[in-house]
Order: sequence, then structure tokens, then C-alpha cells
Amino acid sequence: MLRALAADARPYGVTLALRDAAEQPWSSATFTGVRLDLVLAIDGADPAAWLAALPEAELPVPGRLVADLAVVTATATTATLQVLLLET
Repeated sequence: MLRALAADARPYGVTLALRDAAEQPWSSATFTGVRLDLVLAIDGADPAAWLAALPEAELPVPGRLVADLAVVTATATTATLQVLLLET
């Protein structure tokens, strides 16, 4: 997931570093996966533009589908994301 986020951030001139992560199993009647809570250190030219576009981004994660992504909090130097990854 971090590789996909970093690749998506690169065109915005943004670099990322993982500060913290938590993973919780997730399931519905038809899908299984995990909910990730990620805290990222962000740096670069325009992190606000990247974070604004991020929920609509197509993020390739092998063997998983990014079903939902939300920016929970963001400052000039950090962002907290919640990501729902479904098994494919």
C-alpha cells in the first residue's frame, strides 16, 4: 500500500514516510479484507493538492482492491489515512 501511495504522490512532488500503521480484519457478507489506519509524514511541493485528489486515485495493490480511502486528518507535514483493502 505504501508503494502505491508513494507512486501516486510522486507527480505532485510529494514524498512519504510511514510513521505508524494499524491493521484490523474487515468483512461483509460478500467480501473480506483489512482496514488500515496509516499515519504518514509528508513533504514536498504541494501535499494539499495530492491529499485532495487521493480519495479518487486508482491505487494498484497486488492481490487487493482499494475499496475506500479517506483522509482523516492532514497538516502541512503529516496525514492520517483510513484505507479499506479487499481481497481479490
